[in-house]
Amino acid sequence: MSPAKPARKYIPQPEGLNLEFHLACLEAGLLCIQRCSDCGQFRHPQRWYCPSCHSRNYDFAPVSGSGRIYSMAVNHFTVDRGWVDELPYITAVVELDEGPRVVGSLRDVQPGEASLGRQVHISVEPRGEEFAYLWVDLV
Repeated sequence: MSPAKPARKYIPQPEGLNLEFHLACLEAGLLCIQRCSDCGQFRHPQRWYCPSCHSRNYDFAPVSGSGRIYSMAVNHFTVDRGWVDELPYITAVVELDEGPRVVGSLRDVQPGEASLGRQVHISVEPRGEEFAYLWVDLV
């Protein structure tokens, strides 16, 4: 009997503005955040209208990827079998230096090594042609 193949991680299939976000990140190879073309305000999650000036004009601009952990959760259980070997893992909300908050997974960090306010950097990893996974690394 052959050994069981490792489970593959689920890859979401984004659509609409969420798809535009992922495609911009994949094209740039960097974290890109929606930005109002009229007032320059960054916003995330994506919206059709700017909350500052109500403009419908926007683009996706590369940002530094630098920020601080705003909130985090240690995951001890997963319904996606592809993550079982990585338990426990940490999901973090990162407040970017540019202002918006994004969600990503801390890479190679054990519970207790991360703390609120800790400086981090976000990078993107392609997962298929339409999805960019957000990794959070301690600085």
